Amino acid sequence: MAKYIAVDLGASNGRVIVGDFSSFEVMNRFVTRNEDINGEVFWDIPYIFGEIKKGLKEAFKQFGTEISSIGIDSWGVDHALLDSHDSLISLPYHYRDSRTDKVFETVCMRLGTDEIFNQTGVAFNTFNTLYQLAALQQDRPSVFQAAHTYLSIPDLLNFWLTGVKANELTHASTTQMINIGTRSWAWPIIDEMGFPRTLFGPIVDSRTVLGPLTVSLQHELGADSSVQVVAVGSHDTASAVAAVPTETNDFLYISSGTWSLLGTETDKPILHPFVLESGFTNEIGANGHIRLLKNIMGMWIQQECIRYWESMGETLSWNALDAETLQCSGFGGVIDPLDTRFLKPNFHGSLMVDRIKDQCREKGCPIPSSKGEYMVAIYRGLADAYAKSVADLAKLAKKNFTDLYIIGGGCKNHILNQWTADATRLDVHAGPAEATALGNMLAQAVALAHVASFEQGRMLIRKAQQITTFPARHES
Repeated sequence: MAKYIAVDLGASNGRVIVGDFSSFEVMNRFVTRNEDINGEVFWDIPYIFGEIKKGLKEAFKQFGTEISSIGIDSWGVDHALLDSHDSLISLPYHYRDSRTDKVFETVCMRLGTDEIFNQTGVAFNTFNTLYQLAALQQDRPSVFQAAHTYLSIPDLLNFWLTGVKANELTHASTTQMINIGTRSWAWPIIDEMGFPRTLFGPIVDSRTVLGPLTVSLQHELGADSSVQVVAVGSHDTASAVAAVPTETNDFLYISSGTWSLLGTETDKPILHPFVLESGFTNEIGANGHIRLLKNIMGMWIQQECIRYWESMGETLSWNALDAETLQCSGFGGVIDPLDTRFLKPNFHGSLMVDRIKDQCREKGCPIPSSKGEYMVAIYRGLADAYAKSVADLAKLAKKNFTDLYIIGGGCKNHILNQWTADATRLDVHAGPAEATALGNMLAQAVALAHVASFEQGRMLIRKAQQITTFPARHES
């Protein structure tokens, strides 16, 4: 079988992976570095591109002509702006930067939330691209006026690899500037905001072959001229969902990582007011279906607690932490992970552990004091949020779901998997952990006609990858 390179960029780390649906190897793993400069948070995109090239070079060194193609996926909403010479105007902003907070309500009032939602079908998050551009337009007008081209993070990296500028659809659908019905730019919103139409280039479907690496990169990386760069489901959740190893069309998934993205696939967007009220969003999948899903603060809350404890000089063992969590399983503290206080990193006004204490105190429930109790409060809160969202989704999609697939790195958390099965009363199927990379590779394989369809690819992934089932334990 041909080999594919999946460049998978998460909010914490990135990997350059080579393989197929049964086996793969990491060529380079690196931190997706970001910097706080004078109170503004930016992605160090030149560094990230350099690390990608390192991984690509190693991949071609080891596998040479076995490699057919390359695909890049990343987190959503973030982007770069280029000037008329195709140079970066500035480092791309990080979606956790707070500059959008002050324009969010202004934009919603100006355009009307119903009008925005009816056009885009997208949930309202302060970090959506729409509000990022509005903040730049307001606070940095000279920078905004110099902008000639808008590209998402993976679109930018594809451009640097190939010289081809294109806006891939799954990532564009996270901007809140795509008409979810026509799958083109939502020009009424763009025009009302005073954004130049010329910023926004052609939209291409995932599975689009962009072309070969530039000649200079072919020489630098030792790549064959036949290797193609493919616009995959460049939003990482779109790639992850493409790899859900389901045997049916009616399924639920949680793409579990820094965020928990809980949803299902539908043929058409659902624009019922309850979708908006309950925080669901309509995004486009790599296979062209709609991903009706909800963003829930995921393992980010746990990660920030652990980062704090490690910054204090403590050495943590995952096995020991899991054992302590199970010992504390009767602890009654629980958080609501949808509370926006948990969005910001440590030291942005407070520590994550303090925010957890504050919310437990406000809720009148026990306040955690040990690491195990913190984990219980987080995991129980996530499981409860999942259960509520599953009930809402069943109402929206008018379906009775029996199975829930948890994919991504978070599927390795056996405690949360079981508590999720218990809370949702659904059997949970955990795996594959590398769903995003597998879905990235699947889009490449479909684009190159190595695999006939995403459905066939899901079957291949199901056969090749280990899936662990956690049956729901119903109380008697």
